This record gives sequence, C-alpha cells and structure tokens, in this order.
Amino acid sequence: MNVNFNLNLNAAFAGMPQRKTILGSMGLGVGLILVGLILGDAALLGNLVIIAIFAFIIPIFLQRYAQMSAIKSMEAQFPNFVRDLADAVRSGMSFKEAIRITSRGNYGKLSEEIAVMNNRLSWGTPFLRVLEIFGKRVEKSKLITEALNIISESYKAGGNVSATLDSVARDMIMFKEVEAERVSMTRQHVMIMYGIFFMFLGISIMIIFVMVPMIQSTPEVSAGGFGMTFSNPCEGAALFPCNYFNSLGALFNMKESITLYYTALFFTIVVIQGLFTGLIAGQLGENSVVAGTKHSIIIVTIALGVFLFLAKAGMLPALKKKSGARWFIFQASFL
Repeated sequence: MNVNFNLNLNAAFAGMPQRKTILGSMGLGVGLILVGLILGDAALLGNLVIIAIFAFIIPIFLQRYAQMSAIKSMEAQFPNFVRDLADAVRSGMSFKEAIRITSRGNYGKLSEEIAVMNNRLSWGTPFLRVLEIFGKRVEKSKLITEALNIISESYKAGGNVSATLDSVARDMIMFKEVEAERVSMTRQHVMIMYGIFFMFLGISIMIIFVMVPMIQSTPEVSAGGFGMTFSNPCEGAALFPCNYFNSLGALFNMKESITLYYTALFFTIVVIQGLFTGLIAGQLGENSVVAGTKHSIIIVTIALGVFLFLAKAGMLPALKKKSGARWFIFQASFL
C-alpha cells in the first residue's frame, strides 16, 4: 500500500516543475480569497482563507515529498545495481556493456535512470560524462553522489574496478541497515511528539472551558470591595493580532469579546505548537524537514478540526451580551 502510494505521488508530482507548482498553488489560493472578498461573508472568507493556505502548502509539500520518496527508492535499489554492475564487469564486460545488461533488470524508480544512462552510452556519450549527468539528476542524495564519485575515481585509476564496486555496494547496504535501525528506534519518539501535542490540545481546551466561564461569571466590583479587572485587550483595537483574532471569530461564529480573545489566543498557540512539533517529529523519525511538514499538516488539521467541531456544535463557552470589564472580587471587611 505504501509503495503504491509513493509511486502515485511520484507519477503525479515528481516530474512537475517546482515553479509551476508554486505559481499554480498561489493562483488557486488568491482566487479563493478573492471569491470570499467578493461574496462579502466574513465567516465564508475565514473558511476560504484557511482552504487557500492548505491549497498553497499541500501541492508544494506533495511535490517535495514525492521527490524525497523517489530519492529514497533509488537509494534502496542502488546497491543492487552496483553489485550487478560489478558482476558484469568481473565477467569481462566493459562498463557500456555492463550498463546495457543491467538496464534490463528491475530496480524500481532507479530503472528509469539506468535506461537513460544506457541510451546516452549508446549515443556515444563518454562513461564519465554519463555518470556526471546522472549525479546532477540525483544531487539531493548524498549517498548516491558519494558512491558515484568513488566509482568515477576508480574508473579513472583503473585496476580492479569490480572490487571497488563490491565495496561500494557493501558500504551502502550497511549504511541503509544502520538507517533502518535508527528509524525503528526513533519511531517511538515520533509517537511521543504526537502524544505531547494531544496533551497540549486537551489542556488548552480545558483551560478555555474552565477559565473563560469563570471570567464571564465574576461579578462586578461592589462598594467596599477590592478587585482585579478582566477586560478584552482587543476591544476597539484594529491592529495585529486583534484583527487576526476577529477573523478567527468569523470562522468560529463568535462575536468580538473576551471569550473570543482567549479562544483565538489558545487556538493560535496550539497551531504554532503543532507546526513545530511536526517538524521535530519529521527530523527525529526520517531525518528530514520535508517529512516533518507532513506531520505538521496532519497535526494542524487535527487542531483546526477539533476547534471547528466545538464551534459548530456550540460547545465553546457561550457569549454574554456584556463584554466589558470583569472583576475578580477579594471582599474585605473592616471593623
């Protein structure tokens, strides 16, 4: 299932120019925002802005992730290719003939690149030039790039090239085994990062459910009492982040009030925490920030879905008509 999914991503996104992907995603996002502005519905505009953000980020992420998956697939098959190439060279074939023979094998995504190498050699392109072109096509893979440098130097020096190829294949296989072991050891850390996020999300929601009603229900200061004021910091303000909080209010169907202020504040904190938690999880699990973007998108989508569900279900703290100053009373009596 995972292999088929990666192949579909490669087919759909890996060959797509990155500039076209960025321009297309940006155009789609701007178009959605313009539709919201034309319709003039604040709640619809808030939803379309979020959809536009995802429409801009997800295609770029899918393209980067497809490229990374293709590189990893080639890295997994490259030792087998080098080992078969060494066997062919050991049997007395030239490199041109050896690559022609190995191009008939099945090396997954790498088979396309081997076929391109075979075609270039059949057109009379020098072997070192073919390796150089192949190296530029897979320059994002440090493992393959270093292996190609060793093969190129060995070809220039001559001697027992097949032994060098065998050594390269063994070292790459050993490296991939160590990498697989590292991934299995860090998988539990990725789960811990998800657990931390869900704990933070739950705590933030509980604070909203407990603290905001307490602030709303506190009586106003009475004569002879001492109090501490609770007011909406964004009341009458139009600067950032107040305008951003008001946009979230349109999304959550909440009016400007102290309730909206704290709900939007904790929602923003959860989203920021989720973004960085995802990036850290990807760096720990797959040693890649691109893979971390995948986790970030999943986590932020979960946070957004939870808050939207609570808002649409009417489960967020109810608003009161009066949203002015609130007081927490410390009653004092004097004799």
